[in-house]
Amino acid sequence: MKKTCALILCLMLLAAAPAAKAQQFVPAAVEISNSKVRIDGKVYYEHKVKEKQTLYSICKAYGVDLQEVSKINADQLENGLKVGALLLIPTGGVPDEKESQAQAQPKAKPDVKQEYNSGKSEPELSGAEKAHAAAVQQGEVRYIRHRVKWYDSMLMLSLKYKVSQEDIIAANNLDSRTLVVGQILKIPVSDFSEIDDNEMIEITEEETFEAEDGTGNSDTITITDWVEPEEEEPAIVPFNGTARIALVLPIASRTNSPSGNFLDFYAGILMALNEIKSSGISIYLKVIDMADYDSCLQLVEKAGLDKFDFVIGNFSVENIEVVADYCDAHRVPLISPMDQKIEEVAYYHKYLINVPLSSSTQTMRLAESIQYRPSKDNVIVWGENGETRGTFHKEITHCLDSLGIPYSTVGGGISRNGGSGVRENLVSGKRNHVIITSERETVAADAVRNTGMIARGGQYDITGYTSHKARRFESIDQELFQRMNARFCLGYYVDYTDEATRDFVRRYRALYNIEPGPFGFQGYDIANYFVKALSKYGSDMINGIGNMPGSGLQLNFRFDRRTEEGGMFNEASRNIDYEDGGITLRR
Repeated sequence: MKKTCALILCLMLLAAAPAAKAQQFVPAAVEISNSKVRIDGKVYYEHKVKEKQTLYSICKAYGVDLQEVSKINADQLENGLKVGALLLIPTGGVPDEKESQAQAQPKAKPDVKQEYNSGKSEPELSGAEKAHAAAVQQGEVRYIRHRVKWYDSMLMLSLKYKVSQEDIIAANNLDSRTLVVGQILKIPVSDFSEIDDNEMIEITEEETFEAEDGTGNSDTITITDWVEPEEEEPAIVPFNGTARIALVLPIASRTNSPSGNFLDFYAGILMALNEIKSSGISIYLKVIDMADYDSCLQLVEKAGLDKFDFVIGNFSVENIEVVADYCDAHRVPLISPMDQKIEEVAYYHKYLINVPLSSSTQTMRLAESIQYRPSKDNVIVWGENGETRGTFHKEITHCLDSLGIPYSTVGGGISRNGGSGVRENLVSGKRNHVIITSERETVAADAVRNTGMIARGGQYDITGYTSHKARRFESIDQELFQRMNARFCLGYYVDYTDEATRDFVRRYRALYNIEPGPFGFQGYDIANYFVKALSKYGSDMINGIGNMPGSGLQLNFRFDRRTEEGGMFNEASRNIDYEDGGITLRR
C-alpha cells in the first residue's frame, strides 16, 4: 500500500510541477580562441569567459577534459567561473615547426600573449624595456599600477604582465597569493608592449606613487594607508508578491522505485505552499529531478536556477560545489535542507544556507544548556577508559573547556552504587550534571540505567546527558531517560502533543492517505520559513534571515554567518527535557 501511495504521490509531483522550458538556461556559444600562450614548453589557448558560458560548455567546445582544465586554472576558478576570466585551455600538443620559427623571430612590438616562457632567445629590447633595464641598474624600479578585479588571480596577473608571482608578492609585501577586489598592486613588469604610457610609474623606495588619469590631473595612492573598498552590493528589490522557488531533489520519479523520503519532503512543501497561497502570496514552483541530468554541470546549464528567488536542493557534499558556485555568481540563495556534511562547504559560499545542525553544533548547544553557576552546579563527565573514548567524549569536553565550565572526568563502569568515582564526585545541595559520553549501545544503556537508579535514590539532584545518538538506541527505554532526568539538544524533534502538529498530521493523512514522516515535517517547516523571509526581506533574504529567528513543527531557525565570506548556518537546536513523567520542549 505504501509503495502504491508513493507512486501516486510521484505522479502528483510531476503533474504539479509547472513547465518552464521557455525560461531554461541556454549556454552561450563558445568560439575557439585565436590567442595562444606557451608555458613551460606547453601550448595553451587563452579563452576569455563570456556571459552565460559554463566550464562544461567551454571544455566541450575545445574537446578537453573538464577535470584537467579545472586543475590548470585552480586559482582562477577558486570562487567559481566568472565572466571576463581568462582560462588556459590545453591544445593537446606543441607548436608546429612554422609556428615555432615564427615565434623565434624578433618583432618590433612583440605579441606578449604568445611569448610567455617561450624558451627562445630574447628579442631585441624595445625603447621602454631599455629604459627599464637602465632604471634597474641605477637602483630605481619601474612599476605599473593594477587595481584588482573580481576575476583576477595571482597566476593570471603573472601571465598577463610576464612577471613571477613571487616578484608581485615581494613588491607588495603580501603574506599570501590571496587578492582582494579593489586592491592596488605594484607590478614590476619587464615588458611594456601592452602597457599604456600613462600607466607607467616610477617608484624607488617611496610608499606612494602617481599615475596620470588622462585629464591632466593626478591620483596619489598611499599603499600603507590603503583601505579595502567595500564590494558593491546589489540594490535590494522588495518582494513583488510572487515567490519563485526551484526544488531540486534526487526523486528518480521516472523509475519504478522513486524515493519515498524525498516524496514525503515534497508533500510537506506542497502543504505549506498551499497554505501560503491562501494568505495572498502567489507561488511559482519548479520541481527538478536530479535523476534527469547526467551531472550537476548539466543541471545548472539547463535548469535556469538564476531565474528563481531561492533554490531548495538536496545536493551531497560531493556534488554541491558546482551549484553553489553558480548560485553565488547569480546571487541566488541555495538552501541545503538535509545533509549535515554541507556545513564544511558553507564556510566559503556566501549564498549557501545550511539548515541541518551538525553533530558538533548539537553538542555545543548541549554544553551551553548547563548554564553553569559555581555555587549551584556540579559537572561530571563519565566515559570509557583510554582509547575507547569516542567522538562525543572529545566534542563535549572541548565544548566545556571553550565555555569555561569546570568538570570532573571519571571512567570505568557505573554501578548502582556509583562505581569508578561517580558517586564520590556527586555533591548534595547542587544540581549534578552527569554526562555519559559512551556511544556503544550496551555500555551507554548500562550507564543510563544505573545513573537513573542513583537519581531515584533521592539523595542527589541529577540531570543526565548522553549523545543524541544514544536516544535512538533500542535497548534504552524512554523510562530510563525519565529516571535520570535526561536533557537533549537535537537537530529536529516533533512534539505530537502540540495542537498545530496534530492538525498537520490530520490534513496530511486526508490529502495523501499515509502518515507524515520526518521529511514531511521538514519540508513543511522549510517552505513556511523561507517564503515568509522572502516576503519580508525581498532580494535581501540571505541577510534578513539573520534577524528572523523562528520555530516550526520540527525545526527551530536561527541563522548567522560564521565567516565574512561564508554562508548562513542554522544555529538553533530543538531542546527537550525528560521530566515529570513526560517530555518538555524547551523553546
